[in-house]
Amino acid sequence: MRQIGKLPKEQDPKIFADYLLTLGIKSRVDEQPDSWTVWVYNEDQVPRAASELQQFLSRPDDPVYRDANQAAQVIRRQEQALDKQFRKNYREVSDQWAAPGIRRRPVTVALVAICLVVFLLQNAGKVERRRVEDRLLFATTRIDPDGRERNNGLSDIAHGEVWRLVTPIFMHGSVLHILFNLWWLSALGTLIEVRRGTLRLAAIVLISAILSNLGQYFYSERSDPGDPALWEGMSGVVYALFGYVWMKTLHEPEQGMIVHPNTVTIMLFWLVLCMTGYVGAIANAAHVAGLVVGVVLGVLRF
Repeated sequence: MRQIGKLPKEQDPKIFADYLLTLGIKSRVDEQPDSWTVWVYNEDQVPRAASELQQFLSRPDDPVYRDANQAAQVIRRQEQALDKQFRKNYREVSDQWAAPGIRRRPVTVALVAICLVVFLLQNAGKVERRRVEDRLLFATTRIDPDGRERNNGLSDIAHGEVWRLVTPIFMHGSVLHILFNLWWLSALGTLIEVRRGTLRLAAIVLISAILSNLGQYFYSERSDPGDPALWEGMSGVVYALFGYVWMKTLHEPEQGMIVHPNTVTIMLFWLVLCMTGYVGAIANAAHVAGLVVGVVLGVLRF
């Protein structure tokens, strides 16, 4: 917000504020001992607002300013109606998060169930873990002539095992890892599925899973070609769901998908913290790729 100038004390500041509102410029007027100080909220609109102020000061009795009052009242009523609907949607979503039925969120429930089953199989023993990893990791591994374990890159996928583009999202390395991801998956997935539909959520999950896994693969290959430390987890998808809801909060609040500013801060802080390496080996490229996918889909009004 920036100050654009002052009006004489004898001038009615509401007339000018109403006129600015009809131009799409939101302003605030503060009373001073000998004048009215005019502020504009959007700094991109400051030059035009300042120009309009100078014109108003030169001819304050122009009928165009008096006629703006009625139009400004209509705009304010519309804004109040939108704000009321926004708050109503927020309350409805809070109620829906409490206990929505399985029929209203089948994809969310199915994803959570698959992750839990896979996690149990991963921890049923060394043989079972190896079996799960051989089938679900992005790539299998081999021992090269030097005795080092290396991944097989894209060869498994190229030979028809296309499920590997997605299946790493179902595996998790620890109890904390799976609890964190499934909590966010349940919260964000439910919100999107209830508000935007099952097919749309499924599409977001599929697209973000593929692109986040590919992003992590190409990043890993660039930093350490053939590295067998293959990644696992739903985090890339979770960041895509977060990015999608975040954009809907900013650009389509009427959809009723609201993410609190504190949540945005936490998610972005965690993204950066993971990049520092202090929390262990994290698939940071998958996080970033997922977030980008979610933001793009949210902005595109998908």
